[in-house]
Amino acid sequence: MSTGHREEIDSYIKDRVDDQFAYFDSNAMKNQKAYRRLKLTAITCNVLTTMTIALAFAWPQNHNALMILALILSTIVLATYQLEEFQNYGAKWEKFRLVAERLRSEKFMFINKVGPYYSNDYEKNKGQLVETVEGIIRNTDVVYFSLMVAPGERIDKRLQQSQD
Repeated sequence: MSTGHREEIDSYIKDRVDDQFAYFDSNAMKNQKAYRRLKLTAITCNVLTTMTIALAFAWPQNHNALMILALILSTIVLATYQLEEFQNYGAKWEKFRLVAERLRSEKFMFINKVGPYYSNDYEKNKGQLVETVEGIIRNTDVVYFSLMVAPGERIDKRLQQSQD
């Protein structure tokens, strides 16, 4: 392979593959953190709600205050579930992570000349890499935007499918 060809593919890997990997990896981590924060908040408030209700019956003199606290805690739990349904942090985390790993895998298969890049035909391998990477990115756009459909519409579709 000539130096010009090597620079060309190195540039593509650096400017496109590595750049896109960084984008998807970063977004996967951000969505994972948001998802885990919401879930931890929901679990904590769920447990505290149960404990608060039990304490309200154990200490009748504080019954009203503890029941108000239980209401607040259970409202926070509900809000975390609604926020997750609206923002889709868990689904976005999964999709971004999947794409990042697919991009990483394609890069390493190309560099190591394995899988679809086993051929000694540089132009064929380069074309295969570009086609595969761009296909991964293009398909990701469709999946990502499908996650952005209004949450109410997603729920309605699921309910309708379960009734059919």
